[in-house]
Amino acid sequence: MRNKWLKRGVLFLAVGCLTFSMTGCKGKEVLNTALEKLHLKTVEEPEEEIEEKEVEPEVEVAKPELTTNLSGSVSYNVGDTATPLTVEATTSDEGEITYQWYQSLTNTNGGGTLIEGATENTFTPPTKEAGIVYYYVVATSTIHSSTNRITSETAEIIVSQETGEEAAPESEESSPEAANEEQPAENKEETSQEKQEETPETPAETPKEQ
Repeated sequence: MRNKWLKRGVLFLAVGCLTFSMTGCKGKEVLNTALEKLHLKTVEEPEEEIEEKEVEPEVEVAKPELTTNLSGSVSYNVGDTATPLTVEATTSDEGEITYQWYQSLTNTNGGGTLIEGATENTFTPPTKEAGIVYYYVVATSTIHSSTNRITSETAEIIVSQETGEEAAPESEESSPEAANEEQPAENKEETSQEKQEETPETPAETPKEQ
């Protein structure tokens, strides 16, 4: 109720000042006075300070060297336990060495498929399926946000289906010579008799009459 009458008084005073300008009253001063009394002045909010993130400077990282590299080809049968592939990288500075293994169907150490979880310096190739797969690893040296890396050579892993036992040699019974040798004596006698019966008898010569 008090504010209501105060607003009316301010309005009346402002109109009076405009009407009687000779009094030296200014409308702006009246308005400021009214706002102060009504506590309607806006409070200026402090500007938010923008936190600047410190950007770490780039550091020159030495390229790591592979003291143990991959090479050659190894063959396994399906289900065999493969020998782990091993590499070893070193660096001349304080960089931290990490590894990531890849596989490829071509003999090249680039553009391969990343092997999930293979981040150690050793990796055991699987032998569940037959095929030829090439493996290689990338060793990375890291200092803060700067890196340098080196890629190994490839290792060929051949996994083959296990071949069955070789076919047994033909038994002696299947050879014709063995069949003749093992022919019973009775059959041999019958065969000789058949040959004699097939041979025609030559007629005996009759003596000439004198």
